[in-house]
Amino acid sequence: MFHLYYFYIILAFIALVSFFYYILNSYYARVYNDDDNKIKGNIKDVTAVIPVYNENPEIFESVIKSLINQCGSLIVVGDSSYEPYRSITEKFNGRFIYLKKHSGKRLALVEGIKNVKTRYVLFVDSDTLVPEKATLSMLSKFKRNVGGVGVNINIKNDGSGIAYASEFIERVREVIFRAMSYHGSILVADGRCAMYLTEAVRPLLLSNDFMNKKILGKKTMLGDDIQITSYLIKSGYKVVKDYNVTVQTEPQRDFKRFFRQQIRWSRNGWYYFFKNISNGTARRAGWFYSFDLLYMYIIPIAGLILVSLRLIFYLFVFRHLDYDAYYMMRFIMHDIIPIARHHFINEFYYIHILTSAVTDIFGTVGEGFFILTVMGRIPKKRLRTLAYGALGLLIMFIANIYGLFTFWRQGSWLTR
Repeated sequence: MFHLYYFYIILAFIALVSFFYYILNSYYARVYNDDDNKIKGNIKDVTAVIPVYNENPEIFESVIKSLINQCGSLIVVGDSSYEPYRSITEKFNGRFIYLKKHSGKRLALVEGIKNVKTRYVLFVDSDTLVPEKATLSMLSKFKRNVGGVGVNINIKNDGSGIAYASEFIERVREVIFRAMSYHGSILVADGRCAMYLTEAVRPLLLSNDFMNKKILGKKTMLGDDIQITSYLIKSGYKVVKDYNVTVQTEPQRDFKRFFRQQIRWSRNGWYYFFKNISNGTARRAGWFYSFDLLYMYIIPIAGLILVSLRLIFYLFVFRHLDYDAYYMMRFIMHDIIPIARHHFINEFYYIHILTSAVTDIFGTVGEGFFILTVMGRIPKKRLRTLAYGALGLLIMFIANIYGLFTFWRQGSWLTR
């Protein structure tokens, strides 16, 4: 029975760490100001690289139109996709590179970077509309040894539950990444739209490690964006987000695809969690990056332990206790106090009650403050977004657990 004390210590520790995680991220997200000391850039120093594979031609043309006045040159890499993408690209004076064999986004990025002559390269997905003056705003963030700049992501609201769930998760990430930006570097610059110092990322993209990444001897399809971000931080650069630029993207078509997306992202995350901890990248990025990284990837395990322990305690130790507030007070007044002379039982029950109070109070306060911060980033239909967001977080939690035990199974090399 004595060993159960250690379980209580773990529960209390998790509650306290969670409290500080939510409070610190909420606080730094609120005080972060990315408008300080802006520097001016020249759009002629930017080349946009757009990989395209069977994209809707109308959407693709809209993406091209959104970029033609925001960069010095434009390169489209057709991944086994030729017309009408070539004609649309050349219509707007862009350069089209055709790859006959479908080889995936990574090879398209490699072929693109080979032809970039400018100081900066902007990678944009073929379905991502870039708002006006986005590149100028992103250029202003290249200061204090910044090697990469991501943007804020908005999920198009098509009225589906998936759209609401995805939007809530993006706003959670926004709060966390704002806090991380305050301290220097974020975990990942989303690959849907990100700008980099060309010579900072070129060595990675032209390396064998980028094109032939292997885990346990098997060729894998890790996320290119998280690999680039990790590489830059390890190389001594900072990676931040420009929150003045928001790009809109489509939600997944159904929850099955959403779940698969979360599994894919969780596998990428777990791989780079282990890698960034072991190779010193997290240490180089600073204490807050390390703290958030550890918490974000330990919390699924810690949460599972928390739920399991509470279930075990309730079923086998305290199932006779009713957690109704009235009964708890009655229990303390009429049962605990009279049997105080029974030292072990008295101590054990008090520890249980105290630990439950700590986990519940600190958990409620920390999570509540964090949720309020997230909801402040949602302009409308907040309750619906929160409701579907809770479902989305549950799916993400399950995917994260599954991803931990299957992180080496990164899927097909051609998975996009």
